[in-house]
This record gives sequence, structure tokens and C-alpha cells, in this order.
Amino acid sequence: MINPLGRNAQSGPESPASPPVSGDAAPPVDAMQQRIQDLLAALDQATRANEELTQENDRLRQELERYRRYVYGRRSERCDDPGQGHLFAFGEDLEVTPEAEPEAPTPAAPRKSRPSRTLDFSRLPHVRIEHDVPEADKTCSCCGRSKARIGEDERRELEFIPARLEVRVHVLPKYACSHCHDGVKSPNGPERPLPGCIAGAGLLSQLLISKFIDHLTLYRFEDISVRYGLHLPRATLCDWVRKAAELMGPLYDLQKQLVLQSPVIWTDDTPVKALGGEAPGSLTTRFWLYHGDEDHSYDVYDHTASRKRDGPATFLAGFVGYLQADAYAGYDGLYLGSPSAIHEVACWAHARRKFYDARSSSPGNAGLILEAIRRLYDVEDRVRGLSVEARQALRAQEAVPILERLRGDLDRLADQSLPKSALGQALTYARNQWKALCRYTEDGRLTIDNNVAERRLRDQAIGRKNWLFLGNVDAGPRAAVLSTIVAGAKRHRLEPWAYVKDVLMTLSVAPERVEDLLPDRWARNHPGHVLTHRLEESRERARRRDAKRTDRRKRK
Repeated sequence: MINPLGRNAQSGPESPASPPVSGDAAPPVDAMQQRIQDLLAALDQATRANEELTQENDRLRQELERYRRYVYGRRSERCDDPGQGHLFAFGEDLEVTPEAEPEAPTPAAPRKSRPSRTLDFSRLPHVRIEHDVPEADKTCSCCGRSKARIGEDERRELEFIPARLEVRVHVLPKYACSHCHDGVKSPNGPERPLPGCIAGAGLLSQLLISKFIDHLTLYRFEDISVRYGLHLPRATLCDWVRKAAELMGPLYDLQKQLVLQSPVIWTDDTPVKALGGEAPGSLTTRFWLYHGDEDHSYDVYDHTASRKRDGPATFLAGFVGYLQADAYAGYDGLYLGSPSAIHEVACWAHARRKFYDARSSSPGNAGLILEAIRRLYDVEDRVRGLSVEARQALRAQEAVPILERLRGDLDRLADQSLPKSALGQALTYARNQWKALCRYTEDGRLTIDNNVAERRLRDQAIGRKNWLFLGNVDAGPRAAVLSTIVAGAKRHRLEPWAYVKDVLMTLSVAPERVEDLLPDRWARNHPGHVLTHRLEESRERARRRDAKRTDRRKRK
């Protein structure tokens, strides 16, 4: 048996303790106290290490769950109704309530009509093809008289006519007098969109649409051209894209100038690989989107070689107004450098996403915050369609009290949560961005989140999955110019081929008419090329969404 004082001892009544000797003296009390302190310190250190490992394990488990949901699960961040109980969630303190009087049955809600699946052929050309019976069948076999046509049946068939390449030979006759020497007269040929380029405006427009709207790579367009009867080398296609971007530069600059006049700009960025650069291999560059308001309805892209703050600072030089973005630290210099010019507006969708990810580890507390954010979005559903002043007034009346209570919940939960946990990080994010998160209630022109910019950037994300990377860093600014042009056509529901073709021809012949090529003005001047059915589809989706949210609020 080990003696606490460090000496060997035998237990039992027949083994009396021997008196201590000088060589076997008891340790001093101070040494024992120091030993206890060392053990307590080691225990505290082990406890802290265990807590850190537990937090790291929770973080990795939540990250793994997020990746699994990203790959296998649904992307929508939909939460169950927190007021809806679970079928088998009976507590021990379940109270038995008296049975209520049966209520009269409510009439069943009318069945919602499904959207029509009938295809609309009204915008397509119709070719009438008659299939008549043989002449012998037009004579009555009984009396021999001719049969009268009493009607007809129609059967519609949707057919595809493949595109084709054609060579247009422009003949320019020359005239001269055989008796005099007053020179040769010849007409001027039609202008080409790109000087010295054999491609017509229609072919160039189709090339740009295929790459920047349909997200086809140039080598696929090269293969498609072979099916049309002519091999267009990829190097030639790249050269055409480069020259088209240079031609459209003035229209890009004008849209950028007008976006900077918008009182509110929504912005976001996305990475894109580019080959080349100083380092071997690929370089991660960035595409930035700047979305103007409805009075400056343009989406302008910018490209930078990195995510440094120089990119937004250069683009937004001279801008005065609200900038709605995520919490990227590169924007902080803009707010600090111009406290009276650029006002930060944060995104509640980003804040909500962090609490949504924390549900697995803290379902109760995270659900409490998510429910408050849901009420904020319910207010936004009701301000949609109101005037700027009415939106601001309704937010001040209903959203501001919700925000005040929410701030108290955030502070209370922050004192109870581990800083490195998923909930702790979500709380830290919301509290650090609180002033910017509440700023949307100060002006009716602002929105609760930055989703509009994120939706616009989806086109770049889809394209990146197809073409994977830029050929070099210098191709980035050219891609930003062309992406801006087609984004304007998409935002205003223009038929892209007709719009891009007209832009190419007009800028090559009359560059001073660049203002007429702005997508909103072009739509007013060319109503026949506005895809009205897409506008109707968008409005119908908005009506169904609003009706669904209204029904959900009634059930609450």
C-alpha cells in the first residue's frame, strides 16, 4: 500500500507504526500544497483542452452536415414551424385539459387550380399543310355526286428548323465613262460590325449569346459550326470575342456611370480561375456585380485579379449612397474612408444562414432567433408594392420593435454560449453587424437582404461550371464588359440576339448613339423585341409566392 506521505507501510493491527527516522522525514506542507496546485492547474488545462476539442468536434460535425446537405439534401433553408408540436413529444408535466365543445365543421378550402400546362404557340409562325383525300373519295359511291366539304380537323406538330450559316455576297458595281476620265463610281458597301472581320452582326451576336447567356464554351461552338458546314477555329472565335468587347466598351462605361448615380447599390462577388499570372498554374480572380435600383436598372460587372479592397474602392470612387453587401472586411475601408458618403447596409440572409447552420447543436436557441427573423421577413412581405414612404413607416411600426427584442435575445444568449460554437459564431456575427443589419429600416428604398445581387451572380456560377476558367487574366475585364451587356438584356426581358446584334451594328456605325442602346431605352424603342411572356411568368411567380406567404402567416 502506498502511503500518502511517500513511505511504504503495512496495514494490520500487528504492524505498529515505527517512529520516523531522520532519513525518512515527511515532506513539508508547502511542497504538498504546491503539488496540489500543480495538479489543479493540470486539471484545468486538460478541461480547457477537452472543451476546445469538443467545440472543434461540434464545428466539424456541423460542417460535415452542411456539406452533406449541400451535396445530397435540399438547398432551401426552410425551418419547421416552431409552434407545431411533435407527435410523440409528451413531457412528464403534460396537463390534461378538459375536452372542448366540438366546433362546427369549417367548409373545405377550394382546391387550388394548377397552372395551365398548355403550350402557347401564339408567338411562333404557323405553316398550314393540307392533307386531302384522293379525288376518287370525293365522289359519292351511291349517287355519284361530288361530296361537299363539311369541316376539317387540325393536328398541331411542333417542329425544329436547324440554324444555318450562309455567305452573303455583297456586289458593288462600278461605273465609269468610256469617253471621259471623270473617275469610277461605286456604292459604299454595308458597314461591318468589326473592321476587317468576316463575321456578320448576326453571327457575332449568336457567338456572344452562346457563351455569356447559354454558357457554351468556345470549343463547343467550334464543333457546332462544323455541323453548319464551316469550321471556325477557336483562335478565330477568341479574337472575335475580344474585338466585340472592345467595341462595346463605351456602352459598358455608360452603364457603370449610371449605376454609380443610384442611391443604393447591391454588390456581391464570386471567384473564378484564370490561367497565367506570375505564379505557375491558375490564379483565383474575382467577378464583382454592382446592381442599381429601378431608376438606374443596370447590372455592371467588374473583374479584379484578387479580392483585395482596391477593386471595390476603385469601382466605387465618387459613389454617394447606401452599399448593401455581405460582411467582407474589404468594404470596411470604404465605410471608414467616407463615413458621410457610403453607408453600410448588411444582409439578414447571411445572418440567418449562420443561425440555420447552428440548429443541429442548439435547436432551441437557434430556433428562437430564426423565428424572430421570420417575423422580420413577414413584415417585408407586406411592404412589397408600397411606396417608399409607406415601406419606411410600416417598418418603423412593426420591424423596429422586433429588432429591439431580438437584440436583447442576442445579448442574453451570447453570455450563455461558447464563442467558438456554431451558435456563438452566429451571435458574434449578428452583434458585430447589428447597426448595419438595422439600417434597412431607415430608408424605404433599402431591402432586408442582398439576395438580388446573389441571384444575378448565379449566371456567373453556372457559366463557371461549363468553361471552368478564363484563358488569362486579361480576359477578365473583357468578360465583365460582355457579361454586363447581356445582363442588361436579361434584366429587361429583351430578346438577346436582336439586342446584341443592334448594339454591334450601332456602335460600329454611329457610336454617338450609345445612349439609345441602354437596355431600358432600347426596350421602349423596340417593344416587339421585349419578351412579354417572361414578364408575365415573373409576375405570376411573384403572385403565387405572395399568396403562399400570406397563407402561411394566417396559419401562424
